[in-house]
Amino acid sequence: PDVIDGKTFTTTVVDLNPWVEYEFRVVASNKIGGGEPSLPSEKVRTEEAVPEIPPSEVSGGGGSRSELVITWDPIPEELQNGEGFGYVVAFRPFGTTTWIQTVVTSPDTPRYVFRNESILPFSPYEVKVGVYNNKGEGPFSSVTTVFSAEEEPSIAPSGVSATSLSSSVIEVSWTAIPWKMSSGRLLGYEVSSF
Repeated sequence: PDVIDGKTFTTTVVDLNPWVEYEFRVVASNKIGGGEPSLPSEKVRTEEAVPEIPPSEVSGGGGSRSELVITWDPIPEELQNGEGFGYVVAFRPFGTTTWIQTVVTSPDTPRYVFRNESILPFSPYEVKVGVYNNKGEGPFSSVTTVFSAEEEPSIAPSGVSATSLSSSVIEVSWTAIPWKMSSGRLLGYEVSSF
């Protein structure tokens, strides 16, 4: 609050965060200046409220076959607004209308892994992560696209041949494998000698 006149002995402090412990000090002042602050009051906690801030940096990807990995930045304790804080993770295959939802009850957890044999490799999913506590559900993050785990190549390149170019250089060539973008991103090839 602003400076309070000398005949008032109470005030209301506003715009505090929910479910946070505060302590207060009072300083007497006059025309010359402010005096020493009082000893701090006992700690007092504001009441709980529904969470107001969704997780940021919602992303994901990677993982093992038949997995959808979803990640986010956890909400700090001072913004959880009450006890019983957790996350609501919602996702759906791209182009569908029904959300699949699950609850993550640990406030420090930064990820959720959905495992299901029906998940096709490298498939796009719409994902959003919301928050809740004992007072109710808060907002969801904006929707982002996350791809399910990629599938490893199942066949080897064919037509491998090697030609000596000099005493220390050999050129190796091969026929590219037939690769479907639906299986993932083909990053490259490894050439080994034995």
